[in-house]
Amino acid sequence: MHRCGSGFLLTLTVTFILALAGCLGKSSSNPGNGGVTSVTLNPSENISIEVGGTQVFSATGRNATGGTVLGVNIQFVVGVPQGVTTAAPLSVFSNGSGSGSACAGTWDPTATICSPGTSGIATVQAVINGIYSAPTFVYVHQHIDSVQVSPLTALGPPQYECFSQGQTWGYQAIAYSQIGGQNVDISNTVGPISWSSSNAGVVTATPVVSPSQPNVLNQVQVTAKAPGITQLFATVSGTTSNPYPYATCLIKAIYLQIGGQGEAGNSITVDNGAAVSITATAVDTLYGIANTTPLPSPPLTWSTTNPEVAAFSSTTNSTGSNNATARNNLGGATLTASCTPPTCNIGLPGVTPSGAIVPSLPIYASDGVLPNGTNGYGTISVDVTSTTKVPTYTAWAATTGCQDAPGCTSALFSMAPGVVPIGSIVNLPRTPNSMMFNHVSSARVYLGSDQGLMYVDVTGARPQAAMVSVSSTPCNVSLCGKVLTISNDGKLVVVSDTVSTPSQVYIYNGSSTTTSTAPVDLILSNAGETATAAAFSPDQLKIFILTNLGNMYIYSTVDALTSVSTFAPGTDVEFSADGSFAYVAGAPASSGAPANAVSAFSTCSLPGVGSVDIPNGSVATTSTPLKIFPSPIVQAGPLGLTQDILALEPALDPPIIETLQAEFTQDPIPYQTPLKFTCNPPTMQSFTKSLPFNLGQSPFTPVYSQLLADGTELIIVARHLAAVLLFNVGNGTTTSVPLVGNTDPLAAVASTDGSQVYVAACDQYNGTTCAAGSVHIVCTTSCSTGQGDYQQVPYVNINEDNNPNMCNSQGGTAPLCLPNLIAIRPQ
Repeated sequence: MHRCGSGFLLTLTVTFILALAGCLGKSSSNPGNGGVTSVTLNPSENISIEVGGTQVFSATGRNATGGTVLGVNIQFVVGVPQGVTTAAPLSVFSNGSGSGSACAGTWDPTATICSPGTSGIATVQAVINGIYSAPTFVYVHQHIDSVQVSPLTALGPPQYECFSQGQTWGYQAIAYSQIGGQNVDISNTVGPISWSSSNAGVVTATPVVSPSQPNVLNQVQVTAKAPGITQLFATVSGTTSNPYPYATCLIKAIYLQIGGQGEAGNSITVDNGAAVSITATAVDTLYGIANTTPLPSPPLTWSTTNPEVAAFSSTTNSTGSNNATARNNLGGATLTASCTPPTCNIGLPGVTPSGAIVPSLPIYASDGVLPNGTNGYGTISVDVTSTTKVPTYTAWAATTGCQDAPGCTSALFSMAPGVVPIGSIVNLPRTPNSMMFNHVSSARVYLGSDQGLMYVDVTGARPQAAMVSVSSTPCNVSLCGKVLTISNDGKLVVVSDTVSTPSQVYIYNGSSTTTSTAPVDLILSNAGETATAAAFSPDQLKIFILTNLGNMYIYSTVDALTSVSTFAPGTDVEFSADGSFAYVAGAPASSGAPANAVSAFSTCSLPGVGSVDIPNGSVATTSTPLKIFPSPIVQAGPLGLTQDILALEPALDPPIIETLQAEFTQDPIPYQTPLKFTCNPPTMQSFTKSLPFNLGQSPFTPVYSQLLADGTELIIVARHLAAVLLFNVGNGTTTSVPLVGNTDPLAAVASTDGSQVYVAACDQYNGTTCAAGSVHIVCTTSCSTGQGDYQQVPYVNINEDNNPNMCNSQGGTAPLCLPNLIAIRPQ
């Protein structure tokens, strides 16, 4: 078989141009060429035409300054490469004004009918006043009926079904034509073949021409790039091959270490503002079989469980290391890395080499021994402290007092410990029902409302409320509802719409700079069903959404929306330290556990099943917890990671806190033949609980409860309880900080280190109506600004004659609106 390669083409081109120069004159400027110094032919690349096919050529002449020379006569010259003795399989009709019509055969006298000729190679050049363009090689061939991709015969079939990152292999494409009832290989006549893949990130495909075979133009060198699956395609003359499956071996395990510490452990204490260096070693499924080195460029996602304490400025890279910055908000956080689609284990969901359609396959870090023999870990625990003083936090308060009354606007105001009680005041055009700060940015607070989502960038010189939509309808545009959660990277805001029928959940991208980016709209399938709680996995791959009807919806951008039923309506959902699964207050239906339980649900999924019910992943509690609090302090040991979870059960008499303990590990996925891509949930070694702790109170309704970021203390604020309760996790005792006056807390928030608690409260009732209220600034430790409930901040607008009413435009007889929403601005 005779084939022409790119090296051969270069030789032909040079020889042919020299021949033309000798026969027709030099391609350089001369006095009579009308100023033309160069000629460009289009198309200038090698082209492939079926016999009887046509192609239009055009040309442009340019002068010495690069300008186009107009009004010139253009001719097209057809030839054959040097050494070819047959006639050119191509004819060109030139109209002289800039274009020529090529026929893979011969034109009739009118240049309207092209009669098919024979296969072969032709060259085309444009000529203007003796100046020649570079030649374009035209490959004329019989009709291509199919193109087939296969490994190069000389290399043999690959030994394994996947290739490790950086490994290369050769493939070829054979073009076939049905001639005389036989499949005839016509690859030597079709010219260079182009290559592509369905997931370009998985491979790098580079056409190659072997020096020993310069006439072979149908080969490609494929280099494994990022873990995942793809399909290779070869295309020539408008015909594309069937997909050929290819896989870059999946990451099977990731091991973390603190930079510079080797195997010194998985926890570190740093000052605020410092950097925490983390290194990650990733190995693929062929490690130990055909590959004995870690991946040189693992495409990892870096995550934190508390971005207000420690966060990565860049959450994705392929360097195998990253730095997290310890912020001014003191406390603890857990750092980890994962192989998370769509940047790692690419191509899932999709069709695997075995033909199965599977969901995404994230791989989370695990404890184990690195290739160099040192210990690696699934998470890194960081405790952020301060060598100077405890920071002073600023809180913002709002009110629901307008109750959606038409024309009623309300105030959003800031406060901080000090002489001047009130700082900035922002006018809110809609009645808020929830408020939450962006975890990463210290500027933006989101406020949900029944008329649509609002946000305020509070660090501006004159902060103002902005609305996602100036119109309150329709709700799927204005995003009516309550803010449930914000992703750890600060980009996505989840809003539960309880106004519309059926109920919906909106996911708003607050980082988008274009107005054309529409929010994601998830419609809940059951009548009367509303979303009550939601949580993002730390890597932002999944959102777990709980509803009042006992369903858990699971959404991601790479998998279809699915749901999992539970025995009873789930009350809370929080993710594990490594992000591989979520703790849910409410048992999965398939586990056989009682409804009073905390259960583990995997982040990865199976076809049609949004989350895997992890075996041994449920532990019974005394009652269904109202809230659960995974500790940021995670211990690494022989059984993997150990994480404590506090379960708050305030409806019991007396209310209790139960300590649960989960021991889990990630099992590396094995190499299998044929390749099987499936969910690899963590192994739950044990899930147990300790004896409950009595909080020493009557049953109460919390308005706020939060585990400190260092995991040492749980803060609880409840209705009709004039104190801030402090539960000591270490010894199980409960103390309290009394609030000034006969105070009824309505809302509260605490700093990440728990040193300052802001309580929005009613301070005086007139019957059942609150007649006076304020925000109580409580110091739970020996703060420099005071201790206990040392400052009460009522709303007073000095710009409106000391108006104490947070609601405006309601007249003098309007009821008093007082603060009952509050949030602390991150630092």
